[in-house]
Amino acid sequence: MKMRQMWVWMLLMALAFVNERCHCCLEEERISLLEIKAWFSHAGAGSHELEGWDKGHFNCCNWDMVVCDNTTNRVIKLYLSFVNSEFLNAVEDLDLNASLFLPFKELENLDLSGNQLVGGLKNQGFQVLASGLRNLKELYLNDNKFNDSILTSLSGFSTLKSLYLSNNRFTVTIDLKGRVINHSYLG
Repeated sequence: MKMRQMWVWMLLMALAFVNERCHCCLEEERISLLEIKAWFSHAGAGSHELEGWDKGHFNCCNWDMVVCDNTTNRVIKLYLSFVNSEFLNAVEDLDLNASLFLPFKELENLDLSGNQLVGGLKNQGFQVLASGLRNLKELYLNDNKFNDSILTSLSGFSTLKSLYLSNNRFTVTIDLKGRVINHSYLG
């Protein structure tokens, strides 16, 4: 009986050692990152910014523009600004597919600025994103092509501390409670 306990203890120690040596992201999040890459690539963009995101590289915590939590190995920050561009020229207008970001349960910072985003896919816009990303603190949507239609849907982000919306196509200014503040163009 003692020999069996010793083997179990040695196996547990070996697994702990291997697990500690591998600071790997979750498979579900790695797959979602590859889907985000495909979404940008479908528009003809992101070829050089996301080229390090590869099926063969299992540890997405080491990928460019991805930051993981050191304890949970979950993705906490995604810096995807200007991925939909080639030499600072936009490739194609994109509709946000929020379902691509839902697996990132611990995401605190999402930067989608400068990607020619024009709105959200039907039933996959900001309402879905707000309901799924309960830890999001910073959201960068500046330098896109959003219009007034998205403003009221942003009120669902209850955990946001910073929201960046400059340089879009808004004609009114609305606070996150949905009240119109003024009718100025925000550029």
